[in-house]
Amino acid sequence: MSLKVVTALKARQIFGTIMNAVSFRNDQYIVERKGMPMVAIIPVKKFMQMDKARQRFFSNMSKISDSFIREEPNKLDDILEEATQAAKKIEISQE
Repeated sequence: MSLKVVTALKARQIFGTIMNAVSFRNDQYIVERKGMPMVAIIPVKKFMQMDKARQRFFSNMSKISDSFIREEPNKLDDILEEATQAAKKIEISQE
């Protein structure tokens, strides 16, 4: 596997070669336009792995969020109240 950088013009000229390199050798390409990276060409298998990881991440974040809201809706209020009282005590002692 190797990472290669090509211009958009070169990528258009050798797109079939790039597809073969990505598909069969797991090469990865960054395609630039005017020196700026625009897109990445990666193997489908890697894309699918990344997409599954992204889906798992957001699913887990949703579960955590739902669990916190459902199971302990007043806990955040208690924490905020405790922090407010502590800040007031500090404020009074500094006067």
